[in-house]
Amino acid sequence: MANKIIPLIKSQNQSFTITLPVNGQNMTLTLGFTYNTQGEYWFMSVRDRTGAPLLDAVPIVTGEYPATDILGQHDYMNIGTAIVLPDNNLQIGIPAFDDLGVNYYLAWTDNQTIRGV
Repeated sequence: MANKIIPLIKSQNQSFTITLPVNGQNMTLTLGFTYNTQGEYWFMSVRDRTGAPLLDAVPIVTGEYPATDILGQHDYMNIGTAIVLPDNNLQIGIPAFDDLGVNYYLAWTDNQTIRGV
């Protein structure tokens, strides 16, 4: 099992292609992060290596302590587990515009069902 911290910056719209070790294989995905200024929250889109959409508008939230798999309901897709981790000095919640990549981090790892968790 390999864990990867996704490099994020506080930019309202960011998109990049990244190769991640998932379930024993390298998977190339394009991740997009957008900040909804009216709703004051971040959301993520995921595309496969051909650019085909896999997921859209996944909210970036921490969930319950210590963290929640934001891709948990999509485990069947076998694209991994994504966990939003707050800095240890912060409470759980929703990252503000200035927080993503600074006070909250996104970790990617194998699927829970593959790990046997």
